[in-house]
Amino acid sequence: MNMNIKEIISKNWVTVFLLCVVLIIVLSLGSDIFWSLDNLNSLQTSIGPTAIVAFGMVILLICGVFDLSVGSIMVLCGMVCARLFEIDMPVWMVVVMGLILGAAAGAINGVLVGVLKINALIATIGTMNIFQGAAMLLFAASRKGQAEYQVTIEFPREFVQMGTGKLLGIYYIFWVMIILLIGITIFLRYSPTGRKMYLTGDNREAAKMMGFNIPRLLLLSFVFTGFLCALAGIISVARFEQANRYMGEGINIIVLISCILGGASLLGGRGTAAGALFGVVFMSLVTNMFNLFEVKSTWQNVVVGAILIVVVTLDGYLTIRKQQELGRI
Repeated sequence: MNMNIKEIISKNWVTVFLLCVVLIIVLSLGSDIFWSLDNLNSLQTSIGPTAIVAFGMVILLICGVFDLSVGSIMVLCGMVCARLFEIDMPVWMVVVMGLILGAAAGAINGVLVGVLKINALIATIGTMNIFQGAAMLLFAASRKGQAEYQVTIEFPREFVQMGTGKLLGIYYIFWVMIILLIGITIFLRYSPTGRKMYLTGDNREAAKMMGFNIPRLLLLSFVFTGFLCALAGIISVARFEQANRYMGEGINIIVLISCILGGASLLGGRGTAAGALFGVVFMSLVTNMFNLFEVKSTWQNVVVGAILIVVVTLDGYLTIRKQQELGRI
């Protein structure tokens, strides 16, 4: 398994890194404001939350599953936190309750997929709509009887500081991302549980024969992913000082693409946190290029969809080649 990780690092990291370098060169030559402080700040606040969610997604992919409800968990937790501030709840309590809610949402996915053995695609599409709907129902009432999908209030200063504060010129969210990157990398590469996750995704039957508690592994993975989604959602609310229904929209596809670009596979057994981060950086640069070059949003959707098709097709092809070499097919 260590050899597989080294192969992923040597192949996928280099490819995605070179793609990022090419984009940076194109953006540097094509836009005068790419290196401006405002644009670099925008990139930080784009990469940070997305990478945090991607770290959870890559752990799930390593185990051989995935979660399409990550964006809905962000919305639900972010909007609940915003509403809790309206009743003057302390900042620390709001943050803790938001994180617990995210972990609980992840636990629901974990029970459905890991314990009840429902297909991850079906289960998380279902919970995606449930969590999104719950957030909308929770905030639908307004004085005019119309739906209210945005919460904009005067947040406590210390809460806003979580999203806007900097240390050494770098946003707190980016430092949190770096700490998580180091911690998850160490966990996956050196802990017994991390190695079990790789084997579970690579060969579930062998993992069962070795006595691995697969439902428990999947449950823990989903809970941790829900926790990270809540963290990203809370900090995003602090950053923009509002919670709305569009927060986290489309992030499930973005993080899936990012993880696969960085070496993960939909069939499991592969992936690293650093690879996921490189994928997120690439996708953020693509989005930044669209914005700086004023590309219409319709074309942005076309390009993102095309990238998804290419990376999934390539992932399937490489997986089949690997299975043929191992004599499994």
